[in-house]
Amino acid sequence: MSIGSIIAETVENRRNILKVRAMSAYECTVNVLREAEEDSLVAKERRRAEFVTMSSTELVPGDIIEIPNGLKMPCDCVLLHGSAIVNEAMLTGESIPVLKTSLPFNNDIYNPDNDKKYTIYSGTDVLQGRPVGDSKTCALVVRTGFTTIKGSLVRYILYPKPSKFSFGSDTYKYIAVMFCISVIGVIIQLPRASDVETVIFVKRCLDLITIMVPPALPTIMFIGTLVALTRLKERGIFCISPPRINMAGKVSVFCFDKTGTLTEEGLSVYGVRTAAMTSESQSRFGSFYPSVRKFQPANMCTDQEVFEEYKDKSKSLMIESLASCHGLTHIDGKIIGDPLDIEMFNCTGWVLDEPEVGGDDPDGMISTFVMPNEQQKNYDWIKEPDDRLKPYQIGIVRRFDFSSKLQRMSVIVKNLRTSQFRLYIKGSPEKIVELSKPESVPGNYSAILAKYTQKGCRVIALGTRVLNISYHQCQKVSRELVEKKLTFLGLLVMQNKVKDVTPSVIQKLQEASIRTVMVTGDNAFTAISVARECGIPCTCLLYTSPSPRDLSTSRMPSSACKKKKKKK
Repeated sequence: MSIGSIIAETVENRRNILKVRAMSAYECTVNVLREAEEDSLVAKERRRAEFVTMSSTELVPGDIIEIPNGLKMPCDCVLLHGSAIVNEAMLTGESIPVLKTSLPFNNDIYNPDNDKKYTIYSGTDVLQGRPVGDSKTCALVVRTGFTTIKGSLVRYILYPKPSKFSFGSDTYKYIAVMFCISVIGVIIQLPRASDVETVIFVKRCLDLITIMVPPALPTIMFIGTLVALTRLKERGIFCISPPRINMAGKVSVFCFDKTGTLTEEGLSVYGVRTAAMTSESQSRFGSFYPSVRKFQPANMCTDQEVFEEYKDKSKSLMIESLASCHGLTHIDGKIIGDPLDIEMFNCTGWVLDEPEVGGDDPDGMISTFVMPNEQQKNYDWIKEPDDRLKPYQIGIVRRFDFSSKLQRMSVIVKNLRTSQFRLYIKGSPEKIVELSKPESVPGNYSAILAKYTQKGCRVIALGTRVLNISYHQCQKVSRELVEKKLTFLGLLVMQNKVKDVTPSVIQKLQEASIRTVMVTGDNAFTAISVARECGIPCTCLLYTSPSPRDLSTSRMPSSACKKKKKKK
């Protein structure tokens, strides 16, 4: 039996190593920038460089490579020129493509682990490379082999960190106790050793030890784990650490993320509530609007007088913020990005345009524009032969990506018709209100927010601010300097329905005496409403918040939950 278990374990280990090798080993041809070989002395002094095709196994940190469409990255590199859309599903499990931009020229120290928006990691697929002008999309190699993100994952699979489970230690303790008992039995039998033959006495002592400490126990445990792995594999469940299977039967608490796990992946726009200034020191909420497509008149793009009348109204600013404050992009004519951003942008009815970037004009360096559908239809509309009306387009000059720590994202945009720079921001209501001017926040803000969150809706606040800066200043300014003294625009209300299978799964776990916990960073009222739909007790709600102050602004009334106990 021992020989059989050794053979089985050897065969299984070899099979796993071959699988890991097939998954991790990758080689391709890449274009690498190399100094051109010149014979003349004058040519050598010029040091002309050109791209040379070579194997990816010859790459070293410091090489500059070209990023073409369809390349599967063989190394970790940082973008130097242009941008790229990559699929990081192999590393993160997220099927949503990610936009990578070139490294900005500033005094910050680059870190591959922190500056993820500029880094293309090994194992990711480049769906689209976007050069600027006539130049190629280039990147600098920073890590290769096992030092890459993919390499670290493979290294972890091959050499996992030793895990200490109480189950394993208890097993050894049990064997030690049983061995001690057998030794005591042998000691008790020593006075009778003279009554029997020495060989028989030794055999009986060994029988006593092997009965108390079964030598086949490790083999039986390994075979049981192997059978469990096979059964899990048949159901599409893979385990990289087999010893953890023995712990599955001792699980007593299940923690779930809310969005995308208990609820559906997609969100649907429920409506908006705009805020408008009624006086210099007071603001109030307007009516609830299920749609924003009629916030601007249809002739606003072609009639300058109508444009001047509506351009600074709260409804126009609201629809501009919904259309521009996102990280969406185009691939093969299809808009891709975060599902929330896609739903938010589609509700406006605007159009996303990504023209070729190039030229000396700052406006020509803007890679993304949004515009009303009417503007695209009348893109070449001319008011008079000598008086061309500038297009009503919003150019996204710079993005500050969403940060869970900051609870917000923002964009700096330029209105091509007015040449005005403006900041649009979206995020958690608590954080946006904190950054907004007090007079721009309606007095009944808390009541309106609680009205929708208690229905289980996801609420996002939006704000804006006019910026008196130039295009080049936009590229260097920090987000802390512009994300303040905001004008509160209103609330975007979105629905996130619970999956049909969620209540039944929660019920099965509770019937098995397994405690179910929902972990979320959303508004407390929203979390309570979703927990009720799922069947999770309110005492099992874990609300994560970056600061205690954010939690204190969302106090639960007694009607929200009979048991108000919150864990933080």
